[in-house]
Amino acid sequence: MLKKGIIKYIFILVICFSILIYGFVEVNINKPELVKEKSKFTMNFKLNPLDFRIETKGYVFYTNGKFFYNIKEKCIDTYNEIFMK
Repeated sequence: MLKKGIIKYIFILVICFSILIYGFVEVNINKPELVKEKSKFTMNFKLNPLDFRIETKGYVFYTNGKFFYNIKEKCIDTYNEIFMK
């Protein structure tokens, strides 16, 4: 019984956290450009070509189509090194 109760609480916390993160991302992506230029923290998302950027005052984190391609290539190379020897 105790494990079922803990699982329910963890599930509820994950859902709440997901909703919070989704709202935060949605608000930051849909800001007008004028507000984004003056802000210290911005998020940009474009679907075609894939481009996701998080910019702060001193750092930029970005993910684009090349990122996923590179991960795929590294996984294939690692697999081949491990199992093809």
